[in-house]
Amino acid sequence: MKYFFLLLVSVPLFAVPSWYYKLKPQNSAVYIGYGVSDSGMKAKQDALSDIASQIFVVVDDSVRSRVKDNNGHINTYSESASSQKSFATICDYKLLKSEYDNGAYYVALSYENTPSLDKFVKKLKKLKKHSLVTQNPKNYLYSTLIGRDLQRKLGHKVAFNLVRKDKKWYIQHKNIMQVLDKKDFAKFFVTKINPKVSLHTNKRRDILHEGDKFYFKVKTEEDGYVTLLDVYENGTVATLVKNVPIKKGQIEKIPDEDFESVPEASLLVKGEETHDLYVAVFLKKRLRFDNFAYADNVLISEEKYKNFDALIHFLDDKIYTTLKIVTKPR
Repeated sequence: MKYFFLLLVSVPLFAVPSWYYKLKPQNSAVYIGYGVSDSGMKAKQDALSDIASQIFVVVDDSVRSRVKDNNGHINTYSESASSQKSFATICDYKLLKSEYDNGAYYVALSYENTPSLDKFVKKLKKLKKHSLVTQNPKNYLYSTLIGRDLQRKLGHKVAFNLVRKDKKWYIQHKNIMQVLDKKDFAKFFVTKINPKVSLHTNKRRDILHEGDKFYFKVKTEEDGYVTLLDVYENGTVATLVKNVPIKKGQIEKIPDEDFESVPEASLLVKGEETHDLYVAVFLKKRLRFDNFAYADNVLISEEKYKNFDALIHFLDDKIYTTLKIVTKPR
């Protein structure tokens, strides 16, 4: 007779922290993300990915069919693939909980998914009212959509700056800074009319389509020189032409027929509408523009040329006009 013994082995199961996946958001705009890893940095990255997937997810399903002739026998094959991508820019997140247990890091982060300007206003409202300085009405920022939105939300004018830091764009007042989302950064691009210098394209309503060749029509009230700059959607500043002589009251085509390179409308991201801000600067004397890149057929990607903030300061005491142009895909 054979006897069999059942041996019960107790295997410890490492329980996750009691708070893990159980924290409650403060309101419907707050998202909480969780991450666990043997690396604290990786756990944090996983928590951010968790938040990003909750905010915006695109699922791409595709089916591919193939037909194969095998010695007169027709066989069909179907292949399916599904991919999920998350798109979100997450800044100003908060660490809610962090715990290390049995070789694993557990992390919970929270993120308030509200417009960056609303976050900035919320920070400003914590200041005493007399510390808010009024904006110089001649400054370009004062005429932007973000300047108007800021005044409407606060109920009064306030001085602010656009700042580039750590490869991100920020709106700043004194020591208060707020990273800008793409939508709010776009509000810094606006057409500003100046009776002393006008700027238009040769296209109807100044709207371009990818691949369009175009030129500008510039007119000034005085003799002098005109420099034309292009601010890309990402804040890169490029000089198209500089110190072009211009006569009072005459429409100058820039570039003219003899210019070696004619501008061609292009997109930053294939298939997606983009916008540029063209700036015509009028000067009585020639001036160097070495701080800005020279525009050519190669896309300018260097960080040092993302200096829209420097251009805004440069324009403070200049005669200039701006023209926002939208380029649409074909």
